[in-house]
Amino acid sequence: MLFKKKLIISFLLIQLILLSNCFSFNSVKLLDLPPKGIELTEHLISGTERDKILIISIDGVISDHGSSDGFGFSSKESMVARIKEELSKASLDSDVKGLILKINSPGGGVTPSDIIYKEIKSFKETKRIPVVALFMDTAASGGYYVAMSADKIVAHPTTVTGSIGVVIAGINIRKGLEKIGVEDQSIVSGENKTILSPLQEMRPDQKEIIQSIVNDMYERFLGIVSENRSHIPKEKLRKLADGRIYTASQAEKEKLIDKIGYSRDAIDLIKSLPSYNRNPASINNDPKIITYSLNKKPIKNIYQIDEKVIQEKSALQMILNHLDRDRETLFMYLWTY
Repeated sequence: MLFKKKLIISFLLIQLILLSNCFSFNSVKLLDLPPKGIELTEHLISGTERDKILIISIDGVISDHGSSDGFGFSSKESMVARIKEELSKASLDSDVKGLILKINSPGGGVTPSDIIYKEIKSFKETKRIPVVALFMDTAASGGYYVAMSADKIVAHPTTVTGSIGVVIAGINIRKGLEKIGVEDQSIVSGENKTILSPLQEMRPDQKEIIQSIVNDMYERFLGIVSENRSHIPKEKLRKLADGRIYTASQAEKEKLIDKIGYSRDAIDLIKSLPSYNRNPASINNDPKIITYSLNKKPIKNIYQIDEKVIQEKSALQMILNHLDRDRETLFMYLWTY
C-alpha cells in the first residue's frame, strides 16, 4: 500500500512538472496582449525650453533581428522595433518639434533599411516636423538609404558615406568538399531551388536570375535617392551610385549631403527649417535635446520577436539559432569587403 501511495505521489509530481513546463511554453502565446507601463524613458541632454528635438540613433548593421553577444546568450530589441517604438512615443508628444537621425552604420538588410526609411518618412509627414540626418563615422549603403527620409543631411568632416548599391554574398566550396569525399545529396522540387548553394556550381542562367534581382533592388535604391535628392540629375546620380564610397567633402561636392559639420550644426540647421514650429512662448530658442532609452519591459510591436521566446529556450538551442542566422542568404544594402 505504501509503495502504491509513493508511486501515485511520484506520478502526480511528474504531471505537475510537465504541466508547469506547458504553462511556461504556452505563456509565450499570451504575449499579444498590450504591454503595461512605460517602456521608453526620456533623457535630457541639454536645453531649457519646452520645445524638444529628439535624437534617434541608427548605430551598427541595420537588421530586424535582435542583437546578441558572441555566444548568442543575450538578446536585445531589433533596431527596426526600437525605432518604431521611439517614433510612436514621439508622435504622442506635442513638444517634439524636430528629429535628428544620428547615423553610424555601414548599412544592412534591404528590407530593414526600407522599413526604417518608410517609418521615418511617415512620421515626418504625419507630425509635420523637420528631420535632419547627422552622419558619424560611416553612413553607407543602407545607412544612406535611411537618411533619404531626412530633409537635410549633415556629415562630420571625417564621415565615409555613399556605397549606393546592392550585394548578396556567396561562396562555392564544392570542389574543396569533393577532395575530402563529401557530396551534396539535396533533393529539390525544381532546378533552381538550391540556387546560390555553396555546394553546387551556379549555371549562367542562374547567375542571370540573381543578377536581375540585384538590379531590381538597385533601381529601387536609386529611385529613393533620386526622389529625395532631386537636385542631382538622374544621369549623374547613376554614375555616382556605382557602389563607391565618398568622404564628406567629396559627398558635399557631389551634393549627396547638404553640409559638413557637427551635432550643434545639425541642431541649428533643424531650427532654421520652415517646418520647425517653435513654441511661441520660447524666449532663447534653446530647445531640449532628448533621447529615449528602453525601460525594463521589452518592446512588443510588429517588428519585434518577444525576448521571452529567446529566454525560455535552452542554451544549446540559442547557439544553434545564432549559427543558423549567420547562414542566411540576404540581399543587402551594405558596404562590405
